[in-house]
Amino acid sequence: MTPLLKFLFLSIDIILLNIAIYLSFAFYNENFILLESSNAIYLLLFGNLGWIFLVLVSNPYSVNKSWTVTKIFRNQVAFVFIHLLVVVSLIFFLNRSYSLNEVILVFIIFLPGFFLNKIFLIYVRRFFVGKISRRNYVIIGRNRLSEDIRRHFLINYQEGYRFFGYLNYQDSEYVFNQLRHINDTNELHEIFYCIEGASTHDLKRLVDFGLDSLIKVKVLISNLNAEQSTLKGNFDFIPALDLAVLPMDDTRNQILKRIIDLLFSIAFLILIFSWLLPIIALLIKLDSKGPLFFIQPRSGLKNKPFDCLKFRSMTFDRNADFLQAKRNDPRITRVGKFLRKSSIDELPQFINVLKGDMSIIGPRPHPIKLNEKFEPLIANIMSRHYVKPGITGLAQCMGYRGETQTLADMENRVRLDRYYIENWSFWLDIKIIFLTIVSLIRGSDKAY
Repeated sequence: MTPLLKFLFLSIDIILLNIAIYLSFAFYNENFILLESSNAIYLLLFGNLGWIFLVLVSNPYSVNKSWTVTKIFRNQVAFVFIHLLVVVSLIFFLNRSYSLNEVILVFIIFLPGFFLNKIFLIYVRRFFVGKISRRNYVIIGRNRLSEDIRRHFLINYQEGYRFFGYLNYQDSEYVFNQLRHINDTNELHEIFYCIEGASTHDLKRLVDFGLDSLIKVKVLISNLNAEQSTLKGNFDFIPALDLAVLPMDDTRNQILKRIIDLLFSIAFLILIFSWLLPIIALLIKLDSKGPLFFIQPRSGLKNKPFDCLKFRSMTFDRNADFLQAKRNDPRITRVGKFLRKSSIDELPQFINVLKGDMSIIGPRPHPIKLNEKFEPLIANIMSRHYVKPGITGLAQCMGYRGETQTLADMENRVRLDRYYIENWSFWLDIKIIFLTIVSLIRGSDKAY
């Protein structure tokens, strides 16, 4: 957990504790005024100082993705009980007199908010990042660090990691053959690289393999300096730095991007799509027979298919899944021509964004048949599916949209999509949105 989130949790707990103390004294004392009650002020001091002291020495906010409701109750009940003992000890040591009912009521009021606060974190994390599923992993390198990582996942079995062995990088060809074999037979999800002093060439090759095979690569190093030790990953007390090789491997970046997607999609669907939908629906229905939406299976994150939504812009054709639109395509309706030229036909994909199938910015999702056509011809085309597909992307705003007439068109699209994945940042997304708006205003001869 980041220092900012830890500070946020500490602040919320202190506020809840102070509210509980105030309400307890107000319940048992008529006409209660806080500043006139020395007992209440002392209990506030005992409670706050005791809480802060225990937080500093025991780190109760080390919440990670493996936390469950059961684990929260097991860990946090012990923390609250110790805090109660500290407060009672201070009361006796400083010879203060309190009603037992007042002290008990403080914790009765405090505990529900305290636990709900932590449980809320679990469900927020799952909403933005996704529910934990079983993940297969291998470790490259055999040393103390790699064995500590292995031990961590054995102890924290609820994280859902399944081990498929240590690999020695001295024979690189053997390693890659083994990785391919494990991935083909068991679907490998993560590679932990634990070799000190790794060469740039080895890492680049491993990252390229991970991208092309849709496998997350994590580099772990020990011998941390003071600055690095504040950045270590969620491996309990293992002194290791977990480096996100690609920007979207970082959970914080995933959450940031998901929050932006949700805010933009909700705002768009409420403020614009809500009144635009009936207008477009009427125009489509008056122009031609058929459904309002064209729903097409497309390749999404990790190459998993999803139903991509578009306003129908062609005459209803059951074979439309397999045929790309061409210039002067006779299937395109009169209204459809306007929808495609203005890209309004893509707007229902904000529903896909809200559902979590797509992002606002990312590689455009290809029809499954189109992927199958180019996969034997372009070695790294599958790397596009390392992140969620987008409504618009770097390739599209740079002119590579619409029909892929030649192999070079698809190669350039893949090259730009891969650049986006390897160099993602919040400001790159903002730049792509701006370039997309400029492209829509100028128009494109490939929008047909």
